[in-house]
Amino acid sequence: MHLPLFVYGTLRDPDLLAAVLGRPLRADGLHVARAPGFRAVHYPGRIYPALIRVPGAAAEGLLLTDLTPFERDLFDAFEGDEYRRETIAAVLADEPELHEADAYIPAIAVPNSGEDWLLADWQRLHKRRVLGAEAATADEIRLKLIAVRPN
Repeated sequence: MHLPLFVYGTLRDPDLLAAVLGRPLRADGLHVARAPGFRAVHYPGRIYPALIRVPGAAAEGLLLTDLTPFERDLFDAFEGDEYRRETIAAVLADEPELHEADAYIPAIAVPNSGEDWLLADWQRLHKRRVLGAEAATADEIRLKLIAVRPN
């Protein structure tokens, strides 16, 4: 059994998430959540965020519970060398209990001095320009993975 995946950045955008997966996620596989003790800030030199540990903070996100092992491999490849998957605690919006979840943490040290990264800002400033390229990248990764590992 795989842990759910906590996403806090561009993968919270339904169009980008569907483009990366190659399918829309079912509504019962998406849960509004937050990661206590974490903050989403701008990844240095990038338009997407980094999840960093900050006591007392809570990063907003989604818990994805409907992913196949192939899709988890796809996300690993999509996130690339800039992130590593790590287990964190997440809380669903309507529950007080903590759930273990995987999340993509930056592979470099990112300072807590940056501004909060906001999905609405990315959607307004960058989504239209980058969505097609991100979808094409995900399609290319998907085809490479299929060649190596059956769906």
